Parts: sequence; C-alpha cells; structure tokens
Amino acid sequence: MLRNDRERWGAVARGLHWSIALIVAVQIPLGFWMNQVYRQALAGEADFALLLDISLVHHTLGFVMLALVAVRLGWRFSNPAPDLPAALVAWQRWTARLTQGFLYLLLIIFPLSGWAALSAYSGEFPIYFFGWDRVPRLVPQTEPEVLWSYEFFAWFHRMGWRIGALLLGLHVAGALWHHFVRRDRVAMRMIRGA
Repeated sequence: MLRNDRERWGAVARGLHWSIALIVAVQIPLGFWMNQVYRQALAGEADFALLLDISLVHHTLGFVMLALVAVRLGWRFSNPAPDLPAALVAWQRWTARLTQGFLYLLLIIFPLSGWAALSAYSGEFPIYFFGWDRVPRLVPQTEPEVLWSYEFFAWFHRMGWRIGALLLGLHVAGALWHHFVRRDRVAMRMIRGA
C-alpha cells in the first residue's frame, strides 16, 4: 500500500521517514568530523583534500535531505497522517503534533542554514552537490563582522543539531512509550505500516 489510510502509514511515507532519519544519523557525526578536519587543515595537521572530500558528502546529503523533506511535506499535505489513538488525552495529542511540526521545521532550517553559512563565507570554499562544485549561493558573501555573515548562519546550523537532539529524543521517547508502555502499535505503523 503506497498511500496512508486512517490506521497506517503507507510505503511512501515510511520510506521518506526512514531515508531522512538515515541521512540525519550520518550527517551529524559527519559534520563534527568535517569541523575537526577543517581546524586541523588550518593548523597544517590535516590534508585539505580530505576536508573537500568530507564536505562533498556532507553538502550533498544536506541537499538530498532538503529535497526529501520537501517531498515528504508535499506527500503529507496530499496524504494525511493516520489518526492518533482515541485513548490519547489532549496534551498528548498536542505534544505529538507539535514535536512533529517542529521536526519538519528544523529539517528545513538545518540544511538551509548550512547552505546559507557556506554561501556567506568570505573565503573561497566550494558548495557541492555530488560532483558539481558550483552550487549557487543562497546569500551573498560577506565579511565576518557583517550581521548576515558565515558565523550568523553557522550559529543557526549549530543550534539545529542541539534543538534537533531534544526534539528527536522526544519523538523517539514517544514512539518507545507507545510501543512498550501503551502497547497500542502506533510505533509499528511507521516500521511496518501495520
């Protein structure tokens, strides 16, 4: 079944959900490694070519994630989510919906802030999409002391993973609570569609 129904997630929604989750699971440690190699390359302790290779993967996955989130949102609006269990009280429904909404928002802000930070960077550093290193800049290049500088957008990018960790923790805790405490099969709808 490709489409959602009132009781289960369809194959398209599940595939998009787990694809985005996998990219996030790769992107966070890859971003930390990229920053570490960047600092080492500036200090002459790492090869700049390694930084470019890591950046190619990190940038590309960021653009792929942004595209998948756009598709996921389009699919979500044209194919509504299954109903939440009737036994949930109002605050639980609101918590679930707000967490999901903020996760969607974050999954848009996170890659856009990274793209904007790279765009604003005053030095010469490519923005990659697969092998293409001429991705257009999202914002103009600026000097570090200007408001809309690399550091401004990088701050949002860094905050993205911190806030994202909290939201993802809530999301996973909610799924585990449904599965192990309530035993209402809500979590299984995203795993098997059942």
